[in-house]
Amino acid sequence: MLSELIAGNAERDPKFLALSGDHGYALFDAIRQRRPGQFVNVGIMEQALVGIAAGLAKTGHRPLVYGLAAFVPLRVLEQIKMDVCFTKLPVIFVGDGAGLVYSTLGSSHQCGEDVAALRPLPYIRIYAPCDDYELQASFEEAMAYAGPAYIRVGKSDRPVVNQRPLPDTLAHFTHQPESVADTCLVSMGSMTAVGHAAGVEHGLPHLSVFRLKPFAENAIGLLSSFQRIIVLEEHSRYGGLASSLTDAFIDAGVAVPRVQVLSLQDHFAEHCGSYQYALSEHQLSDADVQQRLRGLMNLS
Repeated sequence: MLSELIAGNAERDPKFLALSGDHGYALFDAIRQRRPGQFVNVGIMEQALVGIAAGLAKTGHRPLVYGLAAFVPLRVLEQIKMDVCFTKLPVIFVGDGAGLVYSTLGSSHQCGEDVAALRPLPYIRIYAPCDDYELQASFEEAMAYAGPAYIRVGKSDRPVVNQRPLPDTLAHFTHQPESVADTCLVSMGSMTAVGHAAGVEHGLPHLSVFRLKPFAENAIGLLSSFQRIIVLEEHSRYGGLASSLTDAFIDAGVAVPRVQVLSLQDHFAEHCGSYQYALSEHQLSDADVQQRLRGLMNLS
């Protein structure tokens, strides 16, 4: 889906350019075949990559910057702040492989702090889609926005959650049982498929929130009737979905319900292994989440 979104936008807009820091060759096969002049492999120099994108945006181009999330945005945070956000330039950043999916490459390639790093920067929009439909909605809104945007993408090959295209980036229930519940599961990105499956198993509503800044404006209304919210995110609990959610309650002047967070823990990877193993070091593997949720259900 991302490959087609990039190639399709290049075909529709001659000012659209895709820039890569020597990553994602297969991803860019379509644009290189159909619009080769609108793809630029800058090479392994991410800070210069952002500076080049900023310069192109100032001359009327519509650049997209692609990299691994551990490098875009983490390695280039200062350049995003001063070269792009300071002048509110319309540059889209795609951070691929977010979370722990690059498990065997260790902490240097794992990224659980990208959303937290970007949220304080003025003007930037932040998205964390879970599947192609949420990615499409995020990409289209980012393209329509006259400022910077970050799209957080994982490569964990989770099951598709949504069954049809989404009209916008508002929060939406992927599972909403007929029975009344006092607890709602809330997730973003790669944990959305896990949260959806858990909602089906436990008979709980599950809400997908994939626009984190500005926070999906309908989310608080959908959640205000619940006594407890359980957040699932493959991100640090500091500055990610849980923080965005509680901040949104505070900004809305609505009492914050009880919030419990299943997230990446406050430590780096200790060993290398599979993706599920890496998650297990944070008690966030599929099996860990199931066990922890069962325990939380017994406490309700």
